[in-house]
Amino acid sequence: MPLPAYLLMYYRIQDIRMEEKRSTGVRGVEEPEEAENIIINEVDGLPNVHPNYQQLELEFEEKEDRGDASSRTLDELVHDEDLPTSVIVTNVDPRVFKSDELKSGIETLFKQFGQDATFQYFRSFRRMRVNYSSPSAAAHARIHLHQVHYGETDINCYFAQPVTPIDMEDRHLQPPAPTKQFLISPPASPPIGWEPREEGEPLVNHDLLAAIANLSPGGSHELHPGGSGQPGIVVHVCETTNPMQNAPRIQHTRCPDH
Repeated sequence: MPLPAYLLMYYRIQDIRMEEKRSTGVRGVEEPEEAENIIINEVDGLPNVHPNYQQLELEFEEKEDRGDASSRTLDELVHDEDLPTSVIVTNVDPRVFKSDELKSGIETLFKQFGQDATFQYFRSFRRMRVNYSSPSAAAHARIHLHQVHYGETDINCYFAQPVTPIDMEDRHLQPPAPTKQFLISPPASPPIGWEPREEGEPLVNHDLLAAIANLSPGGSHELHPGGSGQPGIVVHVCETTNPMQNAPRIQHTRCPDH
């Protein structure tokens, strides 16, 4: 499975940082340990660590041993179309939201990677969103402005979650899959591949029919024999009688005189 673009960029950035530390012999700007392992931010529902991070890291080390890891340079990675075009900036100095001068200054920092950048401020969360026209500009801003000191805080830059494009032809909610909705009779509009199903034979309880046939008028039928601890169940069948014999006679009345 090929590595995602943002993971390749992350590994490449870490290699560049390690080379700089080896060449200078100093650590440089102190960065928190948690910032070393950040790939993308939790904002917008994305986790900090890829679900298959350990497996991907092992695959990357294997490729590095074979010399395949450096086949794509950092400049090639930032032009990858799979990268998002927006950056989420966190830990923004609260004064930025009140001062037009500080707001203009932080916008100037991000506009050096794209003059057509647009900004959205979220004062309650001390965050801002920077939207670029290309993934390359967003990647350069993410790399160069992460952990940069501005105002009284160190801002953090993370990739925003890419927005899934909406199909403009059909933006309505689709009905559920038509499973178990068709009976034996064919529907008005049969779906593709629908075939009629043969009806099964009717279920006939022959034992029950035989027991009913053995019942004779005026006799009795024992359903359950009695025992020492329970009574028996006996059904007495009534005799058939002619309902017309016991019907009351209708008495004739005299017609009225008027």
